[in-house]
Amino acid sequence: MPGLTISCTNAPFLDKLKGALSRTKVTKELNVVTIPADAVTLNAHCAGASEIQQCDSSQRDVASSTDGSSCQSPPSLTINDLPPEILATIFHTYMFWEDESDLIDPELEGMISVFKPNPRSAPLLFCNVCSYWREVSISTPALWSAIVIHDLCYPETISVWLERSQAHPLSLFVSLGQKLANTDKFARLLGMLYASMPRWKQLSLHLPTAKDMRRLVFDLIPEPGKSPATQLQHLCLSSQYHQTDHLDFQSLARLSSFPHSTLQRFSWSKYTTPDFARIPTTLWWRLQQISFSLITERVLLSFLKACDNLRFINVKFLHETVDADPPTAPIVARNLQALNVGMVVGKLTNTIAFLTAPNLKRLSFLHRDGHGTAISLEDFIKRSKCILECLCIICKNPEFGEAETSIMLRSPVFMAIPHFSLRISDKACHASFPQAIIAETAGQWKDTARACHEPTNYMYRLGWGSLDIARIYRIGYPFLAKGPEPAPRWAVHLAPGPLTSA
Repeated sequence: MPGLTISCTNAPFLDKLKGALSRTKVTKELNVVTIPADAVTLNAHCAGASEIQQCDSSQRDVASSTDGSSCQSPPSLTINDLPPEILATIFHTYMFWEDESDLIDPELEGMISVFKPNPRSAPLLFCNVCSYWREVSISTPALWSAIVIHDLCYPETISVWLERSQAHPLSLFVSLGQKLANTDKFARLLGMLYASMPRWKQLSLHLPTAKDMRRLVFDLIPEPGKSPATQLQHLCLSSQYHQTDHLDFQSLARLSSFPHSTLQRFSWSKYTTPDFARIPTTLWWRLQQISFSLITERVLLSFLKACDNLRFINVKFLHETVDADPPTAPIVARNLQALNVGMVVGKLTNTIAFLTAPNLKRLSFLHRDGHGTAISLEDFIKRSKCILECLCIICKNPEFGEAETSIMLRSPVFMAIPHFSLRISDKACHASFPQAIIAETAGQWKDTARACHEPTNYMYRLGWGSLDIARIYRIGYPFLAKGPEPAPRWAVHLAPGPLTSA
């Protein structure tokens, strides 16, 4: 069977399946086709063509006595009667589809599914069902093109996956620990990765040592402004090392010269700020989405100043800078549309006090600040002259209580936001307060207003609208490593979000 290609669309899951099933080659005379749910069992042999069932003799006699024609019931079809390209589409949808309809731009904000090689999860699971499923799976390169590579992976397994992916672009989440340093296994894995570099599309790399990471930067960009990774769209280079060999000036300058306009997403995981005044800006001015795991507000502001086209920012931990000189001039992030901060350690007001974002549409953050947050945030929105469509705030500090909540909800600035969500500690107010303040302030949004207790989070949630983007993403974001066990895609404070698996 030749390699099967998958047409990727943003259509909802059910629409994709309907579209797939509507293209099946069913006899035109049949109006109803039944596909038994138990037609295929694990390790069962594939069924062949469906047999046409005849009506019983009495029905045939009646039919013959009237018009001379024979009556036939519709054939019973199974999923294995689907053409291979349709079955491949179903496999791909099962593995990769996630509901991201609430994002502004799923291509830039969406999560990247990658899969742990495990016989209990897709795509290897498909190969164990029957010979037809195995043939379709192996003949579909897209199913083998998104791989998690870790210390326990066998090089032979990775070699098979890369071979089955054929020429398809690759999404790779590579995490190799220090125990593999200077081993034959590491050399073999690295050789396979380098050989596939022209196919790299989305890449997250953590190699055994900082020196290994530095060598990779110079192999990725062997000369300033030249790289064989012509399809690369997202790059995450780990910085979780005691040494900083890969963060020296030469390494950052080489990285900054990455030439291809395909690279629009980037992940940065250290407090270190590139010296934008001394290094090329080829990479930075093209970026549209960036993720930070640990960063200070001064580093964040420096990136916003250097990366003019940034539209989406996700920060896991934003730390307050102590005794640092403030910016000499306000930072204007003209293209910023969404800012999500998983946890503010310190005061968010120290960041937004020097920031203007005229096109900001969505803002979400978790913080421990108390008094003054409402006024500072209101000043930021007014100064930016942005029209927020969604604001989500989680406050763990009981000092953010009834007074601060009332100031925020009674402000016309916040009341104008169509989707507003505020979570406050259940120790911060009386149990009757959330319902009362929402009844008073919801106004035009009263049909979608809510005030409820979230026991898992030990919080009250109040607000209005249907969009809630208060999310704390897991380590590795935007990569979503899938295996046989369900895992949450994100968390809302202490409460796990929707589960996913392969």
